[in-house]
Amino acid sequence: MNLTRPIQIPDTFTPASLANELRLRIAGAPADGSVPAPLSSPVIVWADAGSEALVHLDSIQVRMLPCTLLVSLDFETDQTGRSPLIVALTLSADPKDPAGLVAATDEYPRGDGRLAARWGRAFQAAAWASLLSIAQDHAAQRSLAPRNISVGPNGLTLQAGPPLSIVPQPTPQPGRAPTNASSKSRTKTSGKA
Repeated sequence: MNLTRPIQIPDTFTPASLANELRLRIAGAPADGSVPAPLSSPVIVWADAGSEALVHLDSIQVRMLPCTLLVSLDFETDQTGRSPLIVALTLSADPKDPAGLVAATDEYPRGDGRLAARWGRAFQAAAWASLLSIAQDHAAQRSLAPRNISVGPNGLTLQAGPPLSIVPQPTPQPGRAPTNASSKSRTKTSGKA
C-alpha cells in the first residue's frame, strides 16, 4: 500500500513558495524521463553551443507586484563572474481574465549585458515554461485545464476550469453568399444606390 500522495499545487503562491517551486522546475528532470532525484547541489550547469554557465539555484528570488512577476537567478561564467539576471513577466492582475495564460516580457532580462545576451532568452524561456508547468500540474490535479495565472501584491493565483471548446462554424459553399445578418443588410442597402 502506497501511503504517499502527490504534492498538491496550491491555488495561491507567496514569493517564497513560488521561488521553491520554480527552483525545482528550473533544475529540470532527467532526459530519460525518470523521476528526478532530490537536488544534491544548489548549482547546475547549463550548456549550449559550446558555452557553459553555472546556475545558482539557491539564489532564486521572486517578487510580486501588480501585473508583474520578477524572477532573479544568479548565473556565473568565466567571463562575467557571478551575477543575477532578472526576468520580468507581465501577467494579468485579474484572476477572471480570459487571456490569463499570456505573458509579456522584455527583449532581454535585466542584469549584466554579456550574461543577458548569451543566457537571457534561455532563462526567460525556462522561467515561463516552469510557470506554465505549475499551472498545468495545478489544473491536472483537479482534473481541469489551466485557465489563468494572475499576480498581485498578495501572491500569484492559479485558476483552472473546464477545457475550452471550439464550436465549428459552417463554412460557406463556393458560389453561395453567406447568410449572416451583415450580408443581408448589405444586400438591402445596395439596391438603394
